[in-house]
Amino acid sequence: MPMHAKWTSTSLGRKIQQLRLGSPKTSFQATAFLLPAASTSRQLYRPVWQAQLGMTGRPAKHKLLRLASKGLSGASSSAPSSVPSFSSSPLTPAPAVTAAPSGGRHIMVGAHRGPEAQQAVAAMVAANSGIGIHLPQPQSQSLGNGAVSPSCIHLTMAQGAVVAPDLDYTVVVDMLHKNAAANLDVSHSGGVVLGLTSPVGPTDLLDVVIGQLNFMRLLACARNKLWWMTPEWRTSTWALPPETQFLLAEMAVAGPYVLLLPLIDGDFRCSLRPPAKKSEGANGELVLRLESGAPGVKGSRWSSALYIGASWDPYELVDRGVAAAAALSGGARPRTAKVLPPSLDGFGWCTWDAFYSTVSARGLAQGLSSLEDGGISPQLLIIDDGWQMTDVDPPMRKTPAAELADKLHVEGEPRRLLEATQDDFFYESQEVMAETAAQMRPGTSAGTVMPTLANLGPQHPPYSHSHSGSADLIDMNTMDSTNLTTGIATAGAQQQRERDSGVGISIADAVARATAASAAAAAEPPQSLAVAVAAAPGGGAATAAQAIWLARVSQKVAGWLMGIATAGFLIFYQWVVEPAPPNSLAVKVFAAAAKGILRPAMLSFYATASDFTRRLTSVRANGKFSHPDAGPDVDWAGVPEALGTVVAHIKRKFGVRYVYCWHGLPGYWAGVMPTDGGAAGGGAGVPGMTAHIRYASPTPGVLEIEPSMAWNPAVLAGVGVVDDPSRLYDAMHRYLHDSGVDGVKVDCQAGVGLIGTAMGGGAALSATYQGALEGSVARHFRGNHAINCMCHSTENLYRMTATAVARASDDFYPRDPASSHPHIAACAFNSVFLGALLQPDWDMFHSKHPAARLHAVARAVSGGPVYVSDKPGEHDFALLHTLVLPDGSVLRCSQPGRPTRDCLFADVLRDGKTLLKVWNTNPVTGVVGVFHLQGSSWDRVRRKFHVHDKAPKGLTTEVRPYDVDKFRPISTGARPTPATSDAPREFVVFSRNTNAMHLLHGTEGIQVSLRSGEADVLTVARVARVGPVAFAAIGLSNMINSGGAVRELNYESGAAAVGSVTGGGGSRVAAGFGAKELVFTMTVRGYGDLLAYCSREPDVVLLNGVRLQPEVSYSFTPGVAVEPVAAAAIAASSAEATSTPTAAAAVAAATVAPAEGGRLHVDLPRVSDLETTLQVVFRSFN
Repeated sequence: MPMHAKWTSTSLGRKIQQLRLGSPKTSFQATAFLLPAASTSRQLYRPVWQAQLGMTGRPAKHKLLRLASKGLSGASSSAPSSVPSFSSSPLTPAPAVTAAPSGGRHIMVGAHRGPEAQQAVAAMVAANSGIGIHLPQPQSQSLGNGAVSPSCIHLTMAQGAVVAPDLDYTVVVDMLHKNAAANLDVSHSGGVVLGLTSPVGPTDLLDVVIGQLNFMRLLACARNKLWWMTPEWRTSTWALPPETQFLLAEMAVAGPYVLLLPLIDGDFRCSLRPPAKKSEGANGELVLRLESGAPGVKGSRWSSALYIGASWDPYELVDRGVAAAAALSGGARPRTAKVLPPSLDGFGWCTWDAFYSTVSARGLAQGLSSLEDGGISPQLLIIDDGWQMTDVDPPMRKTPAAELADKLHVEGEPRRLLEATQDDFFYESQEVMAETAAQMRPGTSAGTVMPTLANLGPQHPPYSHSHSGSADLIDMNTMDSTNLTTGIATAGAQQQRERDSGVGISIADAVARATAASAAAAAEPPQSLAVAVAAAPGGGAATAAQAIWLARVSQKVAGWLMGIATAGFLIFYQWVVEPAPPNSLAVKVFAAAAKGILRPAMLSFYATASDFTRRLTSVRANGKFSHPDAGPDVDWAGVPEALGTVVAHIKRKFGVRYVYCWHGLPGYWAGVMPTDGGAAGGGAGVPGMTAHIRYASPTPGVLEIEPSMAWNPAVLAGVGVVDDPSRLYDAMHRYLHDSGVDGVKVDCQAGVGLIGTAMGGGAALSATYQGALEGSVARHFRGNHAINCMCHSTENLYRMTATAVARASDDFYPRDPASSHPHIAACAFNSVFLGALLQPDWDMFHSKHPAARLHAVARAVSGGPVYVSDKPGEHDFALLHTLVLPDGSVLRCSQPGRPTRDCLFADVLRDGKTLLKVWNTNPVTGVVGVFHLQGSSWDRVRRKFHVHDKAPKGLTTEVRPYDVDKFRPISTGARPTPATSDAPREFVVFSRNTNAMHLLHGTEGIQVSLRSGEADVLTVARVARVGPVAFAAIGLSNMINSGGAVRELNYESGAAAVGSVTGGGGSRVAAGFGAKELVFTMTVRGYGDLLAYCSREPDVVLLNGVRLQPEVSYSFTPGVAVEPVAAAAIAASSAEATSTPTAAAAVAAATVAPAEGGRLHVDLPRVSDLETTLQVVFRSFN
């Protein structure tokens, strides 16, 4: 029998309506609440489904929140409403229908979106004679240690959607997967943590459409390589990059903002990715991937898979959300709770680009001495790859020449000389390969696999915008062949000792040794090969000489042919395989060939052209560190190491305070020499430690972003994995500590996810390795001296419980001009994510490079370490002196440098209109770095750095004091009240490029114009107004981070006013000022031109208590500060006034006008401790 009922609508707010359904002839009553659709760009209330109850007037299609029945008797149900959730109890998805007492029934509509659930709910509704409706109340949420920020927007889950009760139930994520539920036990601090039950049963990899996101613009940090991630900017989820680990969404202009963070749940790592089809992403659909990384590790229930948070302040949101995600995923503490190593405040020099793996004790002295000659004294020295004892596997050690000697039964000196001919093959082939490698961009997989080899060949033609290149370590074209042969013979005994010891040398060291040997031999008359053979004991000298002569000729020809063949192969690889799509035929065929017919050749190539198949054979240093003057030609194994002596000498002679040594997370690139085969160096010589070869198999996500991982050395040669990484780190770090080393740089960390496929999954294995590393660093390196590197997987990041520094992006590639701009952008935007847990390290750079100033500015505002990798003698000291103080310290900012709010969601590399602005703070001032980075980017299709605009146009942006977010009022969604035209301006902004000073309100801006590759630094100082005087300290104008020199600013006027000004403090205005003297006291670090703003000329200036003489030690220039003319003043210029071009130009020029006051310049002398106290005194108040 049809019911006669009608709907009535009542508005409960801006974005929610209440619908009531009632019948006068029955006890039937119903109420429904309508939520807004997932995207405000579409209709407000999205239709979902319609329950036809036989009514005469059918209700419109609406999204129903919750239904609860009311019986025929009219007694309302008292059963509590339920929300699908996870708890500490066994994990089960909340049921769609729950039986209730009192004869009632709770029906949850929307929590399960499948058609079966819809039909079941409709049938149950039709079967009931009465329905009562309840709106779930949002749960009160707070931090465990106190209230959250006022900017926080609390979220809750209501019937298949994540909503914001604070915003009239605005939908944040709609249409949640039917198996998703909120984990109420861990959904604290305003966020929601979603759990998931597998719809397909136990699996090692699951992709699900988790829901539909309500947003306008997206900022994603997604892995672009196994080791690294880059930022991407999107306006649709179908274009979201795979392996997204961080997703910040802008729901509307200027907020609110939403943060989504895939978590690590047990042995499973989660990430976000695009839908399989473009059409599936039309409504903001998000795909969540859960994977263990190992086929044998399966799961079906995950209680914590995705964190969702919201706020009006994006930086507060990220800090809060990432801290929560890390606590759930691995225990990493927030950056603010960690100890930052003091080495961050010192200038550093790294050996990598200067020497690559040929680094030696002599090279350390050369590099530091070269910097010292220009007045730069590094406090930090990083000894990069090349100091350790490593070797290739035994099968790769025996050369073809040795096999030929076995067949000819040649022994003694003839055998040695015959084996030495192998070097003719080696150098002939390497000469051709080095020329080819030098032309390959380092950003590609082919280019990065052999940086040392590329550095050995003849000088490559420089790129038009690139550094002119690295000086050759060896000139293969000019080396005399006779001297080379003699040099090889001279080094024969040394090479034999190396073969006997089972420890070989790297390619770079072999070349360096031959160079040194041939140079020494050049001073002596060359001894012919025939004489050498004739002098050998035993008969058959003539036969041996002929064999050796033929072998040498054959080796040279074979080496040249092999070099040509390898070069052709590399060119084919670079142009055919490298750019091919991940699942293309070219990639599949090459991957199959690499694991089959090409595997021996590729292993041989890796062994000779790179260090990536070498394994650690000892935790001690090699012979290149046997004494302070040991060079790259010293015997690796035949000479006892003396790293402690070398480090002590470096610290004593050059005043270096901190020495770091590099090592890989598995020990070395290919791990530790295995103990299975009894090879020399097995287990790295650590007593009781065993190691075994494990062969990696990249996950589908890694292969999607970096197909070359299918034939990576770790895949083809395997990785030597120790049974107990704690024992390895303890032995290595104890040795380094005892040698005077202060810390470590730990590389190739994300490789644990690669090898994890053979050892229970990357998420599980990373917990073991990261835990062991963190513990060893804490035990052996007091001060938390560690830099994490190549670690941009959440498997690593969320496990960094105590270490506080990590690299922010892929390497600085001096030979690849296309990489320079994307490097800075990646550092800045990745720091939004990384800065919540660690202090991002923006990597070394070269001071003598076309992009040196751009990178120097980036390091100055980064808040991280500042260090270079200059080759000895290749420095720009003028630039370095704007970064480094005479004692080797730097003016480091207080926080991680991050993009300003107005460019967080703008593509600063590709949109052709946006300049990157990076903000930071100092103890007293703020700073904004502005960069023109348009023109090149990381291309995810080509998988390399790509120049897409060879001539980017000049651009202009506006910089406001409120770009320094610490100066901005707390964001709560309310519109800021504009300052009145007569209100005093609170900030002074100084541009380093233009030398202009502006007096501004927080929302007012100044124009900054840059050409491609240029940068500017703007210091923002808060004005302290005390009585009739206004004062602001800018800092040292001769330093890039000028404001970093001002360490403290206080003022005192007797009993009338006492206060201080800090980077986040406010202006002080004293009413009824009656003091006779006002003193501003600054503590300044450094020397040079100190700049400040004063509303009037000071009466006295004191330096360390001594009165300075005007116009000699300081000067005041009135009328040079300018401020924008108030809008009302410009508007007063009528349309008639601008009717002519001359009048229009006059009005345009009048947009700035002289302001009160002027500049105070103080010439600060250099003092021993570089710290001075400056007092600026004002008297004679009227």
